[in-house]
Amino acid sequence: MVRFNHVVNIFSAPAGSEAGIAQAVAQESMRRAKNMAADAAEVSLLAIADAEDDVPLPRGFAQLPPLRRSILSFGTFVNQRRLPVFADVLHAAAVAGPSDYIVYTNADIAVMPGFYKMLAHYASKGYDAFAINRRRIPARFTGAHQLDEMYAEAGETHTGYDTLVFKTELLEKFTLGNVCIGIPFFDTVLMHNLYAHAENFRLFTGKHLTFHIGLTLVKQWGDSDQYEHNTREFKQVLKALYPHFRIEKFPGASLPFFVRHFKWLMNPTFHYPTMLRLDLSQLGRKRRKYTVFEKRSLREKWYDVVIRRINFPDEE
Repeated sequence: MVRFNHVVNIFSAPAGSEAGIAQAVAQESMRRAKNMAADAAEVSLLAIADAEDDVPLPRGFAQLPPLRRSILSFGTFVNQRRLPVFADVLHAAAVAGPSDYIVYTNADIAVMPGFYKMLAHYASKGYDAFAINRRRIPARFTGAHQLDEMYAEAGETHTGYDTLVFKTELLEKFTLGNVCIGIPFFDTVLMHNLYAHAENFRLFTGKHLTFHIGLTLVKQWGDSDQYEHNTREFKQVLKALYPHFRIEKFPGASLPFFVRHFKWLMNPTFHYPTMLRLDLSQLGRKRRKYTVFEKRSLREKWYDVVIRRINFPDEE
């Protein structure tokens, strides 16, 4: 039976606040999904918090040793919020107990009931790492008592990497720098380590396995000096990982030249100069083809567009 150590960085949030509701919903969803997967996976739910944050341990979670370092360990910042060092969170999960895979999700990401069963299924297919993009559902929900209603929401897509799964043994190969959770690029740093070191990585962008309350796509995270810290760390990690990159491991590498470069240029999780340099230097490499499960005619694709425009919204 496959073993997952699922770690979440919890933090204090007022009851009824957006963050408070999101954390409570996420934690309850994880407990439900663990119970559903009892016959398929051994799941350890792990919570880790800052040493100076007196946050209660969620029911059903094991408490990891508190985090001593934060972004404040690396400079003086206008905002004195103690943002956790991402590497410290992952390493704590790795030594918490025996595991085949480490699972990281942001504290506000809820999971569907079959989440861990599907992780076990992906593990059985030989994937040593994978990422799952979340769905976005309306912000009208107010608590975990509405989880069944939340499950019913199809939601909208999102490009963010907030559910990351990888074989525990890979962690010792990673170069994570000192990126901190809560600011852009910490998840992107892990993604690029997966591109570099995983042999059979998959990115799932169309699965309904996780969700986030709220439809907002773009949000201001942190202050400019915190953003600069993570940006600087990300670029240093890219430089260190570059010799390990193979173009065929990157999403979109087998798409037509201008299509893939448009996607890499417009997607904020890629550093385009790096992708351009890598692609041009490895143009002759064989690339993994995408599997097309159901081909559709241009007429059917046009109908999809029309239906999205003329369909009525939910009445509840």
